[in-house]
Amino acid sequence: MLLNLALIASLLCGFPILIGAQQEKTHWHRVYTGEDSVIEIDVSSLKFEPERIVRASYRTVLSKTESLPEQPGKKYKSRIESIAFSSAGNRYRFEEVSWLDSSGKPVHSYQSAANADWKALKAGGIMAKMFAAIAAAPPFGSWKVLAYRFGDGPASGGNTAPDTARLIGGRVNLTLERAEVGGRVCSAPAFQSRQFTREEFARELGIELKTLGLTTSQADSIIIRCQEKGWQPPQSLLLQLPDGGMLILWEGLFLTLGQRQHS
Repeated sequence: MLLNLALIASLLCGFPILIGAQQEKTHWHRVYTGEDSVIEIDVSSLKFEPERIVRASYRTVLSKTESLPEQPGKKYKSRIESIAFSSAGNRYRFEEVSWLDSSGKPVHSYQSAANADWKALKAGGIMAKMFAAIAAAPPFGSWKVLAYRFGDGPASGGNTAPDTARLIGGRVNLTLERAEVGGRVCSAPAFQSRQFTREEFARELGIELKTLGLTTSQADSIIIRCQEKGWQPPQSLLLQLPDGGMLILWEGLFLTLGQRQHS
């Protein structure tokens, strides 16, 4: 049967739009290749905070070991950096940095102060390239709607949803600046991360993760808020599937998304 829209609205009002199964493994994708180093982004590390701030982890691997600037006796081959970007102000700042030797063992680490200064992104600079890499990481991109299902299981021949069925074959497009589902557009979405346990998910949303094909004990969520009148319903729910696809809750049904293309 269709999910109770009033119940979902009351539970989700100003609440999660995006939910993804927790990913324990890192997924490094190439961002930049230089003469003496390679920079990669961990696409599973994206975290969203208020004020349009997004964080991600990056790994820089050097072609040969180098000495730490302030500790010449220590050598490192790579470094892991957690960087925060303000998409509203085109700024960035380093949150944490770890230097590792050739075996991957940490030799030094640094954590910035909570009130550390922001730096301006320079067009065409390496930091701008690192920020742009976020736009190519899930959940962003253009997803094809493959099918739909109900909250208590797959759609059967006796259950129909004409208004939703017309979305099959269409696209769900998600970027930092725009979200579009079924022709409804939010031009200034605000994202925020939150983690749910299995029990919290069932209690607050009234849906068991296992009924949606997820057997994880917790789920990472990304909240999106849209104040525009044309975005109705004002929130939805997106769950990442083990095969790399997604389910998005839209108008009381879950749309099955797959075949993602970079925006």
